[in-house]
Amino acid sequence: MKTIRTINQIITVFVLFVATSVTYAQTSQITISEKGLFKKNKVYTKCDVDLTPNQLITLFKNDPNMKDYYKPIALKFAAYTLLNSAATILILWPLTESLYADTDPNWNLAYIGAACAVLTIPFRKGFDKNANRAVEYYNSGYKNTSSVDFNFNVGGNGVGIVMNF
Repeated sequence: MKTIRTINQIITVFVLFVATSVTYAQTSQITISEKGLFKKNKVYTKCDVDLTPNQLITLFKNDPNMKDYYKPIALKFAAYTLLNSAATILILWPLTESLYADTDPNWNLAYIGAACAVLTIPFRKGFDKNANRAVEYYNSGYKNTSSVDFNFNVGGNGVGIVMNF
């Protein structure tokens, strides 16, 4: 009789262990991959669905645990989108004017558009960096990961190594 009780206890513990592990395995993680032939773009995937940056921002916006990560990502992506749109318009305006108008186009607009296109690069890199941190935090179950970054930086005292943690 005593052995049946211990067998039942072992089976109960095993069933509980399997049930909790299956429940934990069903939480969806966000994976990061790179796609593209020439230009490698980061793609965020959740439940086998590729998320656009807007969908990723909306996912983090609706999650109350992601408040600290939502704002920097949203602001950097908004700045990137605004500058990219301005660059496209400012570059294409003189080009179409040169093709279809009899007047000499204002090429200064194209130069300003090229400068806006160059300015989009740091905002996109910043978005990717903050999005990667947010995805790590999200996938770890809202636990801060202790990562230390070593970067070379130029400061008031000269060139040196900067630790970010």
